[in-house]
Amino acid sequence: MCERCEWGFSETRIELEFQEGRRQIVELDFFDFEGRQLVRVFSKIGDVSVIHPMRLTDALRLNYSLPHGAMAVKRDVLVMVNTLHVDDAGDAEIEATVRYLAEMADHYEKTMFGTDDH
Repeated sequence: MCERCEWGFSETRIELEFQEGRRQIVELDFFDFEGRQLVRVFSKIGDVSVIHPMRLTDALRLNYSLPHGAMAVKRDVLVMVNTLHVDDAGDAEIEATVRYLAEMADHYEKTMFGTDDH
């Protein structure tokens, strides 16, 4: 799938390139839950320490309107995230999830932080 989409990849990272040379890295965190293997798919937006607390509240409100995934805080980083069951996820679902999270994370990174830190 990654080769077909011309995405760079390793076992736990996928790199997408967008217009204007912007790039976004999507990471894969595999784990077990109740005997099932899951993968948490996430992409960095930016450092929460530079976000006003009201903006974080706005991000939580925005979560309700997102069709897939959500914004979350991983350690001290705002990310776009979604979780998939490894056994049930087909290529089309994985591709759509990776593309959507990368596009949304890049959009919010650009609009909220004005950066391209991937």
